[in-house]
Amino acid sequence: MEKKPRLSGNGMPVPGLTDADVMEAMKSLSSYIDITPGDFKEMYGVAFRLAVERFTRSVKARDIMTRSVTAVRPGDSLDEVVGTMSAAGVSGVPVVDPQGKVLGIISEKDVMRRALGGREGSIMTLMTGCLRANGCMCLRVRGMAAREIMTSPAVTVAAETTLAEMADLLAGRRVNRLPVTDAEGRLIGILARDDIVNAMMKLTKCS
Repeated sequence: MEKKPRLSGNGMPVPGLTDADVMEAMKSLSSYIDITPGDFKEMYGVAFRLAVERFTRSVKARDIMTRSVTAVRPGDSLDEVVGTMSAAGVSGVPVVDPQGKVLGIISEKDVMRRALGGREGSIMTLMTGCLRANGCMCLRVRGMAAREIMTSPAVTVAAETTLAEMADLLAGRRVNRLPVTDAEGRLIGILARDDIVNAMMKLTKCS
């Protein structure tokens, strides 16, 4: 089984450094250096940590956000919201007013929670309920509008928010996407958890 990467406090992967890695690195040096593998490993660890911190501070939301965002209006029906999400192939959408200001966000979890009468559950929980009930449990929320289902206020970030801050928000607030807004609160982009992971994967490859 493939070993899972160690994660830092904000959920970012931290590459593991083994003694074998250090020995190979020391052998690759053309000149003699008076340093033990332990010293080298400690020095490398500090240098790498500094590099990670510098990288996560330098990458901003504006660098990795998706600029073309699918959004819905607060008065849209659940039918319209789900249809929009399905057509766009996304699992969550911001809810915006006519000026584009973010009022909230709707995810699959919000829809399922409503359909399940306020309980948390997975798609399998919902399917089980539908199969055992006399009719689909989603029918109870079919007539609801986006404003009645959305989570509000949404957790948003500014274009200058750093990668480290975004990773902390995703982990700490337990959300899967972050709408990016301007100074007036208008939607200008969105970041999904995958965007953060992909940015961190680039860091891992660079290391």
